[in-house]
Amino acid sequence: MDFGENLWFKLAAPGLELQLGLEDLSKVRIHEEIVPELLEKLVDEIKSSGKVKDPVIVDSKTLVVLDGMHRVASLGELGCRYLPVCLVDYQNTNVRVGCWYRTIRKDMGESKFQGLFRQLGLSAEPTPLETATRALKERHAPAALLARDTCYMLKGESGGIRESYALVKRIELALREEGLKVDYEDEFDAVRRARSGEVSAALMVPGVRKDEVVEAALSGNVFAHKTTRHVLSARPMHVDVPLGWLKGDRPLGGLNRMLIEQLSKRRVKRLPKGTLFEGRKYEGELWIFE
Repeated sequence: MDFGENLWFKLAAPGLELQLGLEDLSKVRIHEEIVPELLEKLVDEIKSSGKVKDPVIVDSKTLVVLDGMHRVASLGELGCRYLPVCLVDYQNTNVRVGCWYRTIRKDMGESKFQGLFRQLGLSAEPTPLETATRALKERHAPAALLARDTCYMLKGESGGIRESYALVKRIELALREEGLKVDYEDEFDAVRRARSGEVSAALMVPGVRKDEVVEAALSGNVFAHKTTRHVLSARPMHVDVPLGWLKGDRPLGGLNRMLIEQLSKRRVKRLPKGTLFEGRKYEGELWIFE
């Protein structure tokens, strides 16, 4: 651990430096849209607890938010001037960008799926899983639907990665309107569960590049919710910054000194990769302040 002259609390994670501190909320830029229902729920949670548990993951060079879009928006709603961040070098190979596959828990039947896709202007062609996976990687298709015994590659009007995710958003909304439960899982788990029959199907989606994430944030032309899934070799949790620190006109330097003092007195518990913590599985290590 290193406190440094630049008022960041530093952690030397495997192949990645984590810098913890407070930052001016107006300087960070989100790259995904905000869902009003999630925002309202998180605002209530933060108000009730009186603190922000986990730092927002931010690129140290561009101040683009990699994870924590709704925390940023919630603190803005609460009138905060600052927010707790964990700065990382986005170009470091120990920061990866994956995607969220959509898993569907209730079986709608193949004919209804086909009808829904037609309503959205899509065709669904039976395709081997390996071919569909390659098509998504090469961006020859906006999405694919995988069930236990079948895989369909979806095709429609051509467009870029942002148009693909706008279409994924429409598909997801249409599925929910049919009364289906849609969840988000990493690529490996979603495919495994669809193939085993644990879920009725998985909607497979294309990946997004780091430069596209940065461009979306800096331009303000953001992606749909749950477009990216950022994976760090280690992630700090439970910094527990009091909400009162984030409001008012106190100088940022003084607040960061207070945060450094607080964190330096606490023990860090390390949990291994793949840990299920507070309802979410993390592919990297978790470094939890106790």
